[in-house]
Amino acid sequence: MFVGRRRELARLDEELSRGRASLIVVSGRRRVGKSRLLLEAVQNRRKVFFQAARVSSELNLDAFKRQVSASIGPSPVLDGIADWEGVFHYVSQLSTKNHGNVVVVIDEFPYITDSDKSLPSVLQRFWDAEIHKGGGIKLILCGSSISQMDELFAERNPLYGRATMQMNVKPLPLRDAAMFFPDYSAEDLVVAHAVFGGMPYYLQLCDHQADLRTNVINLLLSETGALVDEPNTLLQSELRDPAFYSSILSAVAQGCTTTNEVAGRVGRSDTRSLGPYLETLRRLDLISVSKSMDASEKVRNLRLTINDRLIAFWHWFVRPNLTAIAEGNGYEVYDSIIAAKLPEYMGTAFERICLDYTKQFAKEIMGSSTQEVGQIWSADYDIDVSGRLIDGAFFYGECKWRSARVDLGMVNTLKKRADLTEYGRGHPGKQFLFFSRSGFKPEVEELVRSDASVHLLGLDDLAYYPSAKPQAVPTGDKP
Repeated sequence: MFVGRRRELARLDEELSRGRASLIVVSGRRRVGKSRLLLEAVQNRRKVFFQAARVSSELNLDAFKRQVSASIGPSPVLDGIADWEGVFHYVSQLSTKNHGNVVVVIDEFPYITDSDKSLPSVLQRFWDAEIHKGGGIKLILCGSSISQMDELFAERNPLYGRATMQMNVKPLPLRDAAMFFPDYSAEDLVVAHAVFGGMPYYLQLCDHQADLRTNVINLLLSETGALVDEPNTLLQSELRDPAFYSSILSAVAQGCTTTNEVAGRVGRSDTRSLGPYLETLRRLDLISVSKSMDASEKVRNLRLTINDRLIAFWHWFVRPNLTAIAEGNGYEVYDSIIAAKLPEYMGTAFERICLDYTKQFAKEIMGSSTQEVGQIWSADYDIDVSGRLIDGAFFYGECKWRSARVDLGMVNTLKKRADLTEYGRGHPGKQFLFFSRSGFKPEVEELVRSDASVHLLGLDDLAYYPSAKPQAVPTGDKP
């Protein structure tokens, strides 16, 4: 099934509809649904959709020519072409001759450049000629290796400055991910997002008729579960020293938020040696390295957090219990360990979900989109969500994953903390957000009627679009 991605589809359609040649670069982690997004974007256009393989450039070229022949039509001219530049020019000329721009999608483009280092220069030569003659070919290069895709178009490399559009595909937001579980309650949808995140591949593996406990056990707590080793598989496919990277992720997932804490956990005495590893994980979008929103530019008090919810959940609950899982005791792991510790895990996970929600839907809440979103921390207090809107207003938020409802004391405490921080000090029109699992006391709901600066957000607000629950579009294809 294909869900969401309305903004991405609109951007792609706009670029593909321009009356000039387009070179579109699409990157994003494996499993995030790049290929499925591109198939959806070009489904009603003349296209050549090619999936590269980890083979020689010659074998990929032969396969690409066969795909061109199958998509556009066979030709003895095409059969006689023996290089990439010739095939690109052939498709371009055919596109111009038939008065219809052809979209060429090369998925996993880095697989080809791994074995043919000259291809970026070849493509540059073709592209510059295409622009010079006013051609209209649409070329989409897609890759899962974010670092390689960035490097291909970096300064001093042949393709630098050639892209007409770049897109980094991110995991689905909660509201779209919720469409995979049409019968779940809002609370179960939020917890499912804290476990599986927004990766379409993971969500597609879930049994949408089963409850959350069953899906977690079947996919993560079974020796044959499809996701029981997923974090290791991901790191092994991307990195040369996956074991050490996994140790870093484990430390961060379990509460080590500073480089000193991580270094102590992984046995490194020199925190500087962690720098390259942390930067690699950041570029892969597996972690965030951030500072308090009220900190100066020179402050080094950085905080590390896990971006990938499945990796965080795995290091909390799966990795420490792999032996029990291998012995077939996944049900007991869930009922005896996960059920007891899930509220603690959700405390941090809920903050991340609320941060993401604020980034995505601030305009819906406060009438303006965000310029920046983060957190504030000091020796005396923390503010779970904070940031600034495009209209200049500052906002501050509290996230409560517990059984108690938000009361006036919590509202007043957040307002006092907002006055204490340097962030936004002296600026009028401050906004206050309260995210709550258990709702709000009557006096708080009454306050909102007279205080437009206070916004109350329950689980329904996070999990569902305001108008109605979106309907998934079944396609039968992998995401």
